[in-house]
Amino acid sequence: MAEPLRIGFVGCGRIADLQCLGYLDHPDAVIHAVCDTDPALAKQRAEQWGAQQIYHDVEEFVEDSDIDAVEILTPHHLHEAHATAALQAGKHVSLQKPPTRTLEELDRLIEVAEGSGRMLRVFENFSYYPPHQKARELIDAGAIGEPLSVRLKTAAGRLTDGWEIAPRTQAWRMDTDACGGGATTFDHGYHCFNMGRFFMPVEVERVHAFIHWIELGDGQRLDAPALISWKYAGSVPRYGSWEVIASLGMQVRSDYYASDDRLEIHGSEGIIWVNRCTGKLLDEPPLVLYRDGETRAFHDIPADWGESFRLGGLDFVDAIHEGRTCAQQPGDARHTLAFALAAARSAAEGREVAISEIAGG
Repeated sequence: MAEPLRIGFVGCGRIADLQCLGYLDHPDAVIHAVCDTDPALAKQRAEQWGAQQIYHDVEEFVEDSDIDAVEILTPHHLHEAHATAALQAGKHVSLQKPPTRTLEELDRLIEVAEGSGRMLRVFENFSYYPPHQKARELIDAGAIGEPLSVRLKTAAGRLTDGWEIAPRTQAWRMDTDACGGGATTFDHGYHCFNMGRFFMPVEVERVHAFIHWIELGDGQRLDAPALISWKYAGSVPRYGSWEVIASLGMQVRSDYYASDDRLEIHGSEGIIWVNRCTGKLLDEPPLVLYRDGETRAFHDIPADWGESFRLGGLDFVDAIHEGRTCAQQPGDARHTLAFALAAARSAAEGREVAISEIAGG
């Protein structure tokens, strides 16, 4: 029997409610320590998870020799520093997406990880969401023939609905310097850009984006609505798109954030629809496949968004125990980050942007 992997959390905010699930559920893992600048929040999480140690300073936290692996859930502008400190202290690192604000930050972090002998994985939970995993499984089995198009749509509703978000969290997400871009098209967008890559056998080549900014007052701005399209590399014509609608007067049924995502993947011989993610807008099967004139609905797939976090935590622990990698490895995350940054540049400059302009090569 493996020795329990001792996990430390840096950042104990809202998303930690889900990020903890896999570690609490794994028989060979324990949450050993927590670190947060809010003493009351750190104490609350330690009691909730049975953690033995509480810290308020990252440098002191990483010196704890009993911590084997670190889950980093801090604002994006702190990711590089916090992950670097943990890796240099000999800890494995699971880093919440997006990994960094820029490719330069990520490249420095990758160099540290390669020299540390420890795992650095970027956690993008949509790739663990069971309906997305089932869609990928069907595509890989040839259920829709050759994949040709990925289309995503995000419905954002009233900002007062869904999860209660701490004002300090809302503030940094809408601060483009701390966030690295817009709260919608960069923070949440990392998920959607990764889904644009997840179902295709080739990489994205070119991007074009329209992004509108809504002034919310008190210095806060929301990047929505938005329409982003892209072309995949290769001789086969493949395209994708992502549309964000900001219906700020609409109630979105959700146990989590007040938005929902729908996904459609067209192939040469069929279509797959994933009908929900964070929300519950429609009472439909989580996944539907159309092929050969017939429609097949998949009702028995776990569709609660929280399950993707649980599965991601379990996989991280298993990967460390088994000496293997798990999604997303830094090189893969670099492709998704370049995609997100290309969309931001396209909208800012009013032109199509090649991924190579951002990522090089």
